[in-house]
Amino acid sequence: MIKAQQEKCDGPDGTLLPMRKAFSGTFIVSGGYNREDGNRVVGEGHADLVAYGRWFLANPDLPRRFELNALLNKYDRATFYTHDPIVGYIDYPFYENL
Repeated sequence: MIKAQQEKCDGPDGTLLPMRKAFSGTFIVSGGYNREDGNRVVGEGHADLVAYGRWFLANPDLPRRFELNALLNKYDRATFYTHDPIVGYIDYPFYENL
């Protein structure tokens, strides 16, 4: 079953936990996680790492923003896969520049 883009696979019911237990390597989750959810799944042992693809596109300083618990830039999906070399990938502001 394919999950909706905003739906996390590892919810309160721990749906990824059986795969986590069966896999002996580094376990990475992604898709719809925010700072709190990511910290929770790692802290509870449901994952080793969390990938924040869309959030990194819109927040080039994402680790710093997480550290400061700062507001995040909203990403614009319409600019993810365009031929424009400027819009979308390099035009999001750093936290210090706001």
